[in-house]
Amino acid sequence: MNKAEILAHFRASMDWIEGMKEWEEANWRSPIAEGKWTVAEVVGHLGPWDRFFLTDRLHPILNGEALQPYPGFEQFNAQSAELARNQIKDQTIQEFLLTRKKLVDELSAVPEAKWTEPFTIGSNTTTLESYFTGLVEHDEHHFEQIRRALDLEGRWT
Repeated sequence: MNKAEILAHFRASMDWIEGMKEWEEANWRSPIAEGKWTVAEVVGHLGPWDRFFLTDRLHPILNGEALQPYPGFEQFNAQSAELARNQIKDQTIQEFLLTRKKLVDELSAVPEAKWTEPFTIGSNTTTLESYFTGLVEHDEHHFEQIRRALDLEGRWT
């Protein structure tokens, strides 16, 4: 995916998540599958990751700084899910929207040439284009889970 496609996805994701404000609480608190997270928990873990991508990935990459290791995925996700379980729906959605908008705004300002420059995380070399394509795929995976769990018509957008 290129910059424009990545940004289009992130903007569409904001519209879709914002639409969840109209959902019944029962749908918001429904698990995406037997023994899995609820919609609230899935959405609730996206905002903290967006914040991580901004502060611990994008900013250091653009400033030529060393990248810190990823936090422990399980603990990070568990803390995010716990927070979402205890928040009202509008707060979880609003936090996602604010953080995702900041991510979109900052990614929009990144020059085209920077999107294909390599950088290293640990022993892996990647580009912003490749890195954020992976994040789009992560979003789409979760959005499809939500769509299937709630038997929503069509694609998630």
